[in-house]
Amino acid sequence: MSPPDGRSVLLVAQFSPPSFVVAARRVAGMTKYLARVGHRVTVLTSEFSGEGPIDGAAQVIRTPDLMASSLNWRRRHVRTPTGRAATTRPPSRVESAFVPDVSLITWVPFAARATRRLAKGERPDCVITTSPPQSAHLLGLRLARLGIPWIAELRDGWRFERPRGDWPTRAQRRIDDRLEGAAIRRADAVVAVTRPIAEDIERRYDRSVALITNGFDPEEVDEDVSPSNPLLDPERISLVHTGSMGFTGGSAKHLVDALRLLRTDAPEVAARVEVVFAGLLSTDEAKLLESRDLEGIVRCVGALERPDVLRMQRAADVLLVVTEGARRPSVATGKLFEYLATSRPILVLGAESEAARIVISTGRGIVTSADDPRAIAQSLRAVADGEPSPVPDQEEVQRYSWPGLAVAYSAVIEQVCSR
Repeated sequence: MSPPDGRSVLLVAQFSPPSFVVAARRVAGMTKYLARVGHRVTVLTSEFSGEGPIDGAAQVIRTPDLMASSLNWRRRHVRTPTGRAATTRPPSRVESAFVPDVSLITWVPFAARATRRLAKGERPDCVITTSPPQSAHLLGLRLARLGIPWIAELRDGWRFERPRGDWPTRAQRRIDDRLEGAAIRRADAVVAVTRPIAEDIERRYDRSVALITNGFDPEEVDEDVSPSNPLLDPERISLVHTGSMGFTGGSAKHLVDALRLLRTDAPEVAARVEVVFAGLLSTDEAKLLESRDLEGIVRCVGALERPDVLRMQRAADVLLVVTEGARRPSVATGKLFEYLATSRPILVLGAESEAARIVISTGRGIVTSADDPRAIAQSLRAVADGEPSPVPDQEEVQRYSWPGLAVAYSAVIEQVCSR
C-alpha cells in the first residue's frame, strides 16, 4: 500500500541509529518501513547517537548536541556498548531545573536552526516529533505555526507516569502542564506507543489518539540461527534479559530475592536454572546482580553488539521482561517486541503492565508479579519444571511487525496531510 504520490516526512528524534538505546530502534523501524510504503523520510537527530546513514532515510541531519560534549556526565561514565556498567546518580541541578527536560538547552537550539533551514527550503509535507525528550515537541509547535502538518508521538507519558517522579516545585509543574497542553492541543494528530498513554491523553484532553506500538523488524528474524550460544550454559535452563537495567526506575531486586528463595526452598530446581543479563547495567544494579551468593545462577555478560543480542534471544530457553508493575503500568519495553519475533516463551514480571497484556494477548508466555518474590520464585519453578506455555497467536503477533505498523502510520500521515 503506497500513499498518493508519497509524502515528504520529517522525523525529529534526538535518539536514532546507530545508537543502541531502545528509542533508536523505533526510529529504525519507522524510517525503513515508511520508506517502503512510499514516503520520503528525512531524519533530524543528534550527533550524540553516532554517525552514518539510516536504512530508508532519504536524508539524515545530525545536529550538534551538548550531550555529546564533555559537559555530559553520562558520556564520561557510560562505557562503550561492550561495557558492563555505568554510573547513575540523581539528576544534576541542570537536569532538575529545565522544564520539560535538559534537552531544551543541550539539543533543541541546534535542532531548531536545522528546522528553520528546512522550512525555508523544501518544506516537508508532514513533521513527526517523537519523545522523550518532550522538548522535541517544541520543534513541532514551531513548524505547525508555519502551516506544516504535525504529528506528536509519545513513547512515554509526559505528565503521566513520569519515570523520575514529578517536578519538585509548583512553578515547574505548572510550566510542564502548559507545555504538554500546548503540544497535545495543537498537534494535528497524536500517536501513543502504549494503550495506557493513549487512554490518559484521551481522558484528559478529550481528543482521539492513534495507538501505534513499538514493533519488530521481520527481516532481522533468522530462524536458521544455531540453537546453542557460547554465552549460555547448555546444561541449564537459560532465562535471558537483554537491554539496560537500573537507569529509569526498574530493578531486578525482587527477581534476585526470588532466586535466593528458590535456592533455599528448592536447591535442586535452582541448580537447573541460570539468569543471564546482556546489556548495560547501572553500578547499583551490577552490584546487586554480581553478589557472591548469586554465583552460578546469575551472570552478567555486558552489552553486546546487536547481531549477538538477536542470536542470544533466539538461543534462550525463556526471555525475561522486568517491569515496575503497578508503579508504571504503561510501560512495554522495546525489547519485548524483539522477543515477540522469536519462537521463545516470554516471562513478564509485572502482571499489571502493558507488557503483560501484550504477552497474554499474543499467547507468547506467562506473567507474574513484579514485586512478590514468592510469586516470582513459583513462576521460575514452573519454567524449570517445563510447564507448557500458552499457544502463540501468530496473527496477533504480526500486529507488532513494522511493515503493518508502517501502514497504520501512513494512514495517520495521510490524514493530517489531507486536511
